[in-house]
Formats: sequence, C-alpha cells, structure tokens
Amino acid sequence: MLNFLISLIVLGLLVVVHEAGHFFVARWAGVRVLRFSIGFGPKLFSWTRGETEYAVSAIPLGGYVKMAGEQRTEHTHQPWEYLSKPVSTRAAIVTAGPLVNYLVAFLCLWAVFIVGYHELLPVIGKVMDKMPAQAAGFQPGDRVRAIGGKSVATWEELTKTVYAAPDVPLAFAVEREGGQALTVMVTPKATDSTDHFGRPKTIGLIGVAPKGDYRLFRTGPIAAFGRAVELQQEIASQTMVALWLMVTGKLSAQQSVTGPIGIVVMASEALRLGLASTLTFVGLISFSLALFNVFPIPILDGGHLLFLALEKLRGRPVSVNIQERAAQVSFLVLVTFVLVICINDVNRFGLLEKAVGWMKR
Repeated sequence: MLNFLISLIVLGLLVVVHEAGHFFVARWAGVRVLRFSIGFGPKLFSWTRGETEYAVSAIPLGGYVKMAGEQRTEHTHQPWEYLSKPVSTRAAIVTAGPLVNYLVAFLCLWAVFIVGYHELLPVIGKVMDKMPAQAAGFQPGDRVRAIGGKSVATWEELTKTVYAAPDVPLAFAVEREGGQALTVMVTPKATDSTDHFGRPKTIGLIGVAPKGDYRLFRTGPIAAFGRAVELQQEIASQTMVALWLMVTGKLSAQQSVTGPIGIVVMASEALRLGLASTLTFVGLISFSLALFNVFPIPILDGGHLLFLALEKLRGRPVSVNIQERAAQVSFLVLVTFVLVICINDVNRFGLLEKAVGWMKR
C-alpha cells in the first residue's frame, strides 16, 4: 500500500513539473498566470499566492495553467496577456511543458546508467535437447565472452546477436568452468517468431537458457549521456511504430496501451525492485508524457502548437469556434479512451480479485 501511495505521488509530481514548465516560461515572458491546476474539473481545494490561484481538481488526468487573456473572448489587449504575445513566445510557453518532461526523463535515465543497473550475464544454465548448441558441445556453466570477435557482456547482447543470425555460422569465444578457453562454432536454427508488436519475423535460436547470474553495470557521466539519448531515441521509435500499427489495425490498443491505473500498478512494482528500476520507470513515463503531449490533438500541447503554426502561416488565428469545437471533441474522445483503457487495466492486472481478497482479510 505504501508503494502504491508513493507511486501516485511520483506520477503527480510528473504532472506538476509539466505544468511548472508552462508556468515559469509564461511568467518569464511577462504573462500573468491566473490558475495553476493539478487535475481537471471541479476544484477539491485551492489557495492563492500573488496573482495566481493554485488548485487541485477532481479529475486526475493531467493539469493546466490558466493565463490571462488566453481566450479570444477574454483578450483585452493588455501587454501581460497571453494573446498579446507574438506567436514565437506563445509557442515557447506551450513547448515548455513537454520539454521539462523530456529533461526529467533524460536526467532519470542518465542517473540509472551512473548509479548502476543489474544485467543478466551470458552464462549458460541449460542446453536444450536436439538444438544447435547441444550439437556444438555447449555445456551448462559455459560463459560466452565474444561472438564473431565482438565482445559480449550481457545475456541480452548474446540473444540479440543470435536472433539476428538465422542459418548464419557464428564463432563463440567461450570460457568453460575451470578457466578453459575455447571457440565453438554454432549455426542458429531459423525459427518463425513475432516481435513485441505481433509482427511475424524469422530469428535464430541455438537452444540455451541463462544460468541466472547478474552483475551491476555502471558507466561514467559522459558515456551515460550517450546511452540515455540512445534509449530515448529507441523508445520514441518503438512508440511511433506501435501507434502506426494501432492506427492500421495491426496492433490492439487493448493489449499495448496502459492507462493511469496500470501506470500506478507498474510504478508500485518498480519501487519494490529498487532505485534503478524506479528511476527507469519514472524516466520512461516522463518521456511518454512528453511525446504524448506533442501529438497534434487540440486539447494537448501539440494541438495548441498546430493552431499556432496555422496562425503563423495564415497571418491570422484559427477561428474561436473551430478551436473550441475541436477541443470539445478531442476532450470527449480522450476521456472515453482513458476510461476504456482503465477498465482494461483493472481486468489485466486482476485488481477486482485483489480488492475482494483484501476485503476478506
């Protein structure tokens, strides 16, 4: 239960830092901020400091910063109003939220590589019958040091190399128990499989399972910088592929998307596993928030940026009526989507059964 509460606080903080990005850049640009709200809908409680009301609202699906003169009907052409600022300044205010989430994600992932993370070592624990590894003479306890002259430090590196080489002979540099060094030639067996998006592919298998030995890996601050950038690029690429597959009907959103409930459940598990897992999870969620918010959906930051881009190109803003209708439709669609995903999360994680079990104690 404690981990559950902590995970709620962590996710709340990610929303706070997102809105803080909008808030501070707006203040820096000379725009008055009337309200800083965590959540949408009716206010649960609020307090006022200076010219800003700070509120916690009932629907915990994000938050917002209400600026003076943000709507055309409220615009009185005062210099401290949002709409009195040039398009570039308004775009900077809108971009600040996702940018802060991106920076938080980067710092979390950067810290993981410095603090250290556990990786499964390439030590063989089991050799499968009638598979290439058995025919080549692999034995339990063998440690793979290199494949094809390329050093192998983790089980993940071993599997990636083998998967990518169906029917291709590979030279394994192996250290056998007792310190004996030898080279083993193996040709991975071509096997039909699917990737994590459900798409068919052919991979290589040699028929080995890990022993289960782990080691803590650390990198220096400069190397960690590059690793964090690479990981974010990989996440962005996989996210865009998943979205395309969902749009084209090749991937079920029910199986691949997690909502607020699922995020809290996974955050609780990450907290249980320790600092590195927690930082990784927070980094991934913060990056996902940054990416999600720049999608060109009217109610999101990306939608605001789209309207600003159209204003810059046209020389005049998109009509208030179009913006309001687009925002209303996107809000209803987004809330419906989140509710469906939340129901799916309850079923996926068996939360009703767990709740019944807790009540019977």
